[in-house]
Amino acid sequence: MDFDRVLPQESSPQLDDDTVKYEGGSKHGIKALMVMDDLRKRQQLCDVTICVGNKQLRAHRIVLCSLSSYFLAMFTGGMAESYEESVTINEVDGRAAELLIDYAYTGKLDITVDTVQSLLFASSLFQLTAIQKACSDFLLRQLHPSNCLGIRSFADTHSCAGLFEASEKYIHEHFNDVVQNEEFLLLSPNELALLLTCEDLNVNSEEDVYNALIAWARENVEERQSFLAELLGKVRLPSLSPHFLVDQVEKEELIRQDIACRNLLDEAKNFHMLPDRRGKLRGEKSRPRRSTYGSLYSVCGMDSTGHPVKSVEKYDFHSGKVKLVAPVNTARSGVGVAVLDGKMYAVGGHDGTTYLNSVECYDIRTKQWKYVASMAHARRYVAAAALDGLLYAVGGYDGFAVLDSVEVYDPRLDQWKPAANMANPRRHVAVGVLDTKDATGDGSGPGYLYAVGGHDGINYLKTVERYNPETNEWTCVASMGARRGGVGVATLGGCLYATGGYDGASNLSTSERYYPDEDRWAFVAPMSVCRSGHGVGVVNGCLYALGGHDGVSYRNKVEYLNPQVGEWTTVGPMGMSKAVAGVAVVKEY
Repeated sequence: MDFDRVLPQESSPQLDDDTVKYEGGSKHGIKALMVMDDLRKRQQLCDVTICVGNKQLRAHRIVLCSLSSYFLAMFTGGMAESYEESVTINEVDGRAAELLIDYAYTGKLDITVDTVQSLLFASSLFQLTAIQKACSDFLLRQLHPSNCLGIRSFADTHSCAGLFEASEKYIHEHFNDVVQNEEFLLLSPNELALLLTCEDLNVNSEEDVYNALIAWARENVEERQSFLAELLGKVRLPSLSPHFLVDQVEKEELIRQDIACRNLLDEAKNFHMLPDRRGKLRGEKSRPRRSTYGSLYSVCGMDSTGHPVKSVEKYDFHSGKVKLVAPVNTARSGVGVAVLDGKMYAVGGHDGTTYLNSVECYDIRTKQWKYVASMAHARRYVAAAALDGLLYAVGGYDGFAVLDSVEVYDPRLDQWKPAANMANPRRHVAVGVLDTKDATGDGSGPGYLYAVGGHDGINYLKTVERYNPETNEWTCVASMGARRGGVGVATLGGCLYATGGYDGASNLSTSERYYPDEDRWAFVAPMSVCRSGHGVGVVNGCLYALGGHDGVSYRNKVEYLNPQVGEWTTVGPMGMSKAVAGVAVVKEY
């Protein structure tokens, strides 16, 4: 085979009339290495022996220098190895060194499960960046709950930043599987402490983190008991339910034997029993991990063309991504949405032709929508809320009149029944729920339902009514400072928040907070943009507003209010620009 090529005359620089320039083809260097590899195998013209372990590897210095800057420095830097016929390298595995020297001659290397770690270490020492990356990529494909902790430790030791970050992310994402394996039980206290402090652990609840710690401690109680209190402090005990704290944590013998652990348990119990003192525990201990926030759903609504949609968008706070989930069966604008017993309900609305009385239910486990019993009345621009195991549909518009009627759904019976009418008919109304402790201070009873603002068919309203399910009565409470139809309402920190809306003249950015113990409203920080027909939801102590109309166009940007900071922050788009959608926050587990 001819490995050379003559350059065409038109592309070759002319030296004179009788001379052309040619250069070797792309296989010229390969041919040279093939010849040198053949010489190596016959041990001809070799000028160095690399001694690694029990292996003595004959080679040519020039080839090793072309492979690695490590050998280039060794053989040309004036060191003793430059003149010695035999060079001993103690740090690497003999088989790995043999494979890499073979690679220097052939350009081929088989990476296997058995050789990858030794090759990665040797290639790191020999400064073979491409081989390091190939080994790292191989290990990435091998990540598994049973080996990811070891791979992370190996990557950290050998400064493989990309592999370290990828394995770290894998550990966090698959935490509940990782803790079932031996590698987890062999972690040092310091390694475990770093893991437990991570915000991004993908867990169903903080119970998973607590159970993992106890399993680790039980593996060697005698040696690990002294570290338990410090590590328990990394678990966000206030995020555990009161029942779990009493039924599981308090009864755990390892906790009972340690006074520092008992103090941490008492602190968590006080967080639940003395809510007025929670300010002392604000911070990481009381903040749930991102994976337990739940997801923010935007259900149906009206798109920028004015048509109702059936799509459902989900924002996952753990992944930070928006994706489409199963659509409802019927397109709905002006829909009411609420969460009851971990299931999401889409109530009423308008499908572009008909005012709807139908209701659909989304099961998080099956990820499917199904119809449940229909309401007695069709309702568009209806508000929905869950209270004491029941679902309420409040007000709305049936195509003929604005409604003051209220219906209540019992999921156990799959039946709707009427509740007491409001004092005012209301469409574009919003509802919020406050428990009786927040509303009255006595802590007895199921709580109260508040109907906020809306439009009565003539005027936009600032009035607010409170429903008592025990007496089946509505009572007027303090009015807001502004008229608000298409208002967004949610409960946060024992108060109602009313955001945006339309006052009959313009869309609003202002927000108000209702203090139930004082029966008064006060203005708080305004949103960054005007919104009406938007939705709101509470996640991790912050109030999120999304969608709506600003008076000119439909919005898809999301912003949130942190009451501790007192200002709104924009976090990006939700997906489709739309208004009069339903918004809900659902825990996935």
